Amino acid sequence: MTTRVLCTFAATYAGGTLRVMTDGLPQLARQPGIGLSFGDLYGREEVNSVFRSAGIAIAKVGVRGAPYTSVRRGMARRIDRVRAFPRHCLMAHGLKRAAQTADVLYVHTYKELLLAAWLRVPPTSAARVVWHCHGLDGVPPFCARLAGLCAGVIAISDTVAKSLRAIGVPGERIITLPNAIDVEHVVAAAGAAPLASLPAAGTAPVVLLPAASIRSDKGIHVLLQAARQVPALEVWITGDMKDPAAGEYPEQLLALSRSPELAGRVHFLGFRADLYSVMRSADIVCVPSVYREGFGLVAAEGMALGKPLIVSNRGALPDVVHQGDAGIIIDPDKTQDLTSALQKLITDSEYARRLGADAAAYARLNFSYEKWARGTAAVLKDAARL
Repeated sequence: MTTRVLCTFAATYAGGTLRVMTDGLPQLARQPGIGLSFGDLYGREEVNSVFRSAGIAIAKVGVRGAPYTSVRRGMARRIDRVRAFPRHCLMAHGLKRAAQTADVLYVHTYKELLLAAWLRVPPTSAARVVWHCHGLDGVPPFCARLAGLCAGVIAISDTVAKSLRAIGVPGERIITLPNAIDVEHVVAAAGAAPLASLPAAGTAPVVLLPAASIRSDKGIHVLLQAARQVPALEVWITGDMKDPAAGEYPEQLLALSRSPELAGRVHFLGFRADLYSVMRSADIVCVPSVYREGFGLVAAEGMALGKPLIVSNRGALPDVVHQGDAGIIIDPDKTQDLTSALQKLITDSEYARRLGADAAAYARLNFSYEKWARGTAAVLKDAARL
């Protein structure tokens, strides 16, 4: 018996959620007993084409338009939200119509969860809803109530599962299924030559902070403050310096990097499509986020490459490094924590080597897409049988 699954997507940007879906859905589609289709709720061809090219059927569920409600502030933003209401009603109606041919509606964002509630409006749809919760930042007040309507809720880490229970989601509905990475792809891509030049190699070890964009929540300032006390260290930082949401943060970091203690040792590499090649060239990977990460894909990728990893104690990052068995956990509010971790990795090469080897073994065993796809398929099949 085949479980017909309609997977939707409605995020406004291509972040970690889309990365997991891009790599994971093709493997999910190959699971026995799963018939998978996909539809972007904003009708974006650039999103649908990614999954079409992977052989996944595309469902017509979207209402074309910009994937956001407003870019304005104040009263103008409220007006934009009112104007967007009819469009989202059409989107919900289209989703309900498409769900008539599915056994399970598989959603990922808060917006999809809200629109899926339309399936319970008479005449109700027979499709069950499974919500894959990728994090709990900015939780809407109705989130727990909507989650209670789901046949299953997948949490991407133990920390997310705990947070779901804390806001009132029934514990028996929650299944913890850690995010995955394509380990073989990461390792292969790391072996390619960098697409752009890297800072000239010296004798000092290199610590890399691999961000997609330069934002304060990534804790870049935490690393720079700690590196001031570790002179035998080069610092590489990736990420887009022109993120509109970053405000004056990039300029503040540049000023800090020119301080006497750091001058000449900090290198901003910009956004890197060849991030894995950059990682391979570094000695240490540092993810000192100051906000609660739902998972931390970049940390898992650094582990897959056998790099000794330092992460903050925020969100699910401790889960990723197995509570310290596969990486060092620091408090980003305590600069000395990170300073001490860097000094230990620099001065004890055997410890750094062993930590990297343990990290690689743990990533390969726990973060595979084969394991992820089997677990997701089991949740979807169980939901269809309810």
